[in-house]
Amino acid sequence: MQKWIGTWGASPAAPVHFVPLDIMAAPAPVQGTIRHRLRVSAGGSRLRLRLSNETGDRPLLIGGASVGLAGEAAAVKTGTLNRVGFGGRSDIAIIAGAAAVSDPVDLAVSNLSELVVSVYLPLPFVASPSEGVHQAALASGRDAVLEEAWRDAVPLAVRPIVTAISVAPAGPTRVIVTLGDSVTDGGAVNAKDGRAWTDILASRLEQRADAAAFSVVNAGIGGNRLVGQLIGPPALVRLDRDVFSTPGLTDLIVLEGINDIGVGGRTIEGITYPMIAFDELVAAYSQIIERAHERGVTVIGGTLLPFRDAFFFSEEKEGTRQSINAWIRSADGLPCDGAGCGPPPVRTLKSPLAPACNAWCRSPKRAAPR
Repeated sequence: MQKWIGTWGASPAAPVHFVPLDIMAAPAPVQGTIRHRLRVSAGGSRLRLRLSNETGDRPLLIGGASVGLAGEAAAVKTGTLNRVGFGGRSDIAIIAGAAAVSDPVDLAVSNLSELVVSVYLPLPFVASPSEGVHQAALASGRDAVLEEAWRDAVPLAVRPIVTAISVAPAGPTRVIVTLGDSVTDGGAVNAKDGRAWTDILASRLEQRADAAAFSVVNAGIGGNRLVGQLIGPPALVRLDRDVFSTPGLTDLIVLEGINDIGVGGRTIEGITYPMIAFDELVAAYSQIIERAHERGVTVIGGTLLPFRDAFFFSEEKEGTRQSINAWIRSADGLPCDGAGCGPPPVRTLKSPLAPACNAWCRSPKRAAPR
């Protein structure tokens, strides 16, 4: 049986209408072919795609899909474009709440290479708007999945319908999933750069002198919370869908909880979100750790970043953040396998976030699950 590992991910999140328009556009229906340029972490001899309608309330008709090695801009390298099949068919209807995995595609990809993935939507579909790293192109109103270059494409900032890519690896590979909010998702990343901290982590692991192979799969959702509702299911709810379903999973990095602290007590679009107490967050972290260890997965806890410039800051909430970080760093308090608290100081006297730490990430250290 073919072995597969996850090499790229973008967790599904339903469109929301309360996000300010200066952050991202309002949800709107699209029809035609959406093309995303995606950077994988680990390479392999074959690949397969996972398309999601898990947040939909009606069937999603996929009229066709393709994948190829990335050329310039939205173009595909000549000779690498492959149609993607689903049970031998070029189209598929994905029922509401479900996902579809494609047939294997005989396309060899190298570590850290970029792919161009195209999905044709013959019927209008309301895609989730995105800020930052999830940038796409749209060939409006037509099937363009088998066109290598597009001359009439318009930019589109939406989350991908393709939510995961798996590859057939050459050998044993550590598969790391990063669970988080916009810091992980890449919401603040410059669209032209297109690199979240997870991409930087994958690059650093690739540069290691040892022969170990790594894959980094992003499971961040901007505006997500650990236990409370906001954007996307809470992290504690989406563990099975976004983390434990990843083929070959060995390690989990958790960097989430600041939105639980910050949004608590705020009223957004008429909804007042309750304060989340320290004990509630600790209980959620502990459950994530226990559920991961039950599957033999190593867990690394990331300390919550400073948020003094955020609209929801207060000294009381800052105290909760500091308490959570102290718990994460404490060997007695955190039944985890490691803490992602960086060696340089994250905060300086002059700046809430030291520039040297703005794109800093720590390579995970292997430890036996407890």
